[in-house]
Amino acid sequence: MTQIKKELGPEAVILSNQTRRENGMSYCEIMAAVDQDLEAPKPAAEDDQLPQAARAPRGGWEKEWCEIKGHLSALLKPHLDLDALPPRLKMAMQHLEREEVEEPVLTGLFLKLKGAQNPSLLAELGRVAQVKPYGEFKQKFQLMAGPSGAGKTSVLLRMALAARQAHPNWRIGIVNCDERTAGGKSPLKRSAELSGIQFADAADPEDFDRILIACRNFDAIYVDLPALPQGQTLDAWLRARNMEARDDVAAHLALPPHFSPAHYARVWEQYRCNALQSVVWTKLDEAGTFGSLINVGRMTELPASAFCFGPGLTGTMAEAASQAMWKIVFSHQMPGAQAPASQTVEQAA
Repeated sequence: MTQIKKELGPEAVILSNQTRRENGMSYCEIMAAVDQDLEAPKPAAEDDQLPQAARAPRGGWEKEWCEIKGHLSALLKPHLDLDALPPRLKMAMQHLEREEVEEPVLTGLFLKLKGAQNPSLLAELGRVAQVKPYGEFKQKFQLMAGPSGAGKTSVLLRMALAARQAHPNWRIGIVNCDERTAGGKSPLKRSAELSGIQFADAADPEDFDRILIACRNFDAIYVDLPALPQGQTLDAWLRARNMEARDDVAAHLALPPHFSPAHYARVWEQYRCNALQSVVWTKLDEAGTFGSLINVGRMTELPASAFCFGPGLTGTMAEAASQAMWKIVFSHQMPGAQAPASQTVEQAA
């Protein structure tokens, strides 16, 4: 209760209190909340300032503007005469709508395509949802962030193993910052040791500083970040470890494609910061629609860097590429798989 009151204020209340078990260990999970309307605004301490984009809640004028955009999209949708487009573009636009691409994206695409002499849907989509292969991120520290259950730990291990295979002479390390799995023989630690990769736990800032000093001569460090609790931001987590302003740090956000729009917006509010460089799409084989690859690209303005699919660690991740993304969206074809004969990306070219 002392910690809850300290972090959330005296008006905080406990919503649930459960005992859980994970990896043979028991822990207590407490969910607490506070009514924001009951809180008086508090001036932030000078050393606690976050970028406005990272700490401002979606309220006030932002909320009103989102509502206005929603109303405008609803008004414009009946006027989106897809018959004004060539048949192949009309079919592709209808497919994107079935894939749950959001109306503002569809409206923007329609207006661009309608007025173009040589319209290309894929070219316009490429401006909305960009790609940058994860191999092009050359920073020494590669941080994998994401909400619980997003598959970030598997992605981190895949990337570290890929680096080991591509650079056999590199000194590579994996750092686990999730205190829930610290200690013992976690799957991440076992896999690292079997692959000849150095492993270390760093559950708190002091451990992290110690490991940074020990790994100063390493070529690549892959850091598994914890799922952030409600109220904490990735920017604050990095700042506590003096990592937010370093130019040798690249953070990546692991996301599955089946979250709701509200869930993506909440995750983005919590994780967006200058260090975040890309989105890694996970669990693609578990999704039924893939419009989120476009919607999240528009919302975050971050490129997709990797596509992950399947339960194993080998042959289940591919570097992001435009052609691979559009095969996923239009054909539901995972990288390396054969597309159904009736579904081709060329229909949208």
